[in-house]
Amino acid sequence: MIQTPLRSRLDRAKQALSQTIQKILDINRKRKGLSQTDDVVEQGETLKQELRLLNKMAEQQARVVQTYEQKLKKSPQTR
Repeated sequence: MIQTPLRSRLDRAKQALSQTIQKILDINRKRKGLSQTDDVVEQGETLKQELRLLNKMAEQQARVVQTYEQKLKKSPQTR
């Protein structure tokens, strides 16, 4: 396997993971700022569901990053 495409895939995966984590942090800030009214409870539930989905995505992206890092370590260093 050529190292350059693997490194670029790793960089893209890290960037996607970083963006997902930022979205998770934004949702947590929104949830923290909500007061407890009927409409807000409904919004909170929507944010909670979105947060679950983003957490699953982040887990999957983290596994992809780990896989690419391991493959990069195992591949012979050609220059």
